[in-house]
Amino acid sequence: MSLHKKRNRSLGLVELIAIAVGGMVGGGIFSVLGISVDMIGVLTPIAIFLGGVIALFAAYSYVKLGVYYRDEGASFSFFRRTFERSHFASSIIGWLVIFGYISTLAFYAYTFSS
Repeated sequence: MSLHKKRNRSLGLVELIAIAVGGMVGGGIFSVLGISVDMIGVLTPIAIFLGGVIALFAAYSYVKLGVYYRDEGASFSFFRRTFERSHFASSIIGWLVIFGYISTLAFYAYTFSS
């Protein structure tokens, strides 16, 4: 019975941080490192640092939007709640999010195959 209770509990802060860090390290650093060293050489640590700073800004923005709307939504839902009357712009954001995920998967496929 205690096993059943563990399956139904929600993810906490530690679990969510582990998922985020695992995704960044596994998908981001390991797949990008070889290609970036090949392309920009000794400037790779600077590029990775700048990418980390941008990721921190994005994470901060998502935290602030989540607290403001009291919602755990993503880019599309935050945009839709902010600009409620702009259905066309919301659909464009939705398609851009899908395109971003497809592009990321294509980039990972390219880097892992290289």
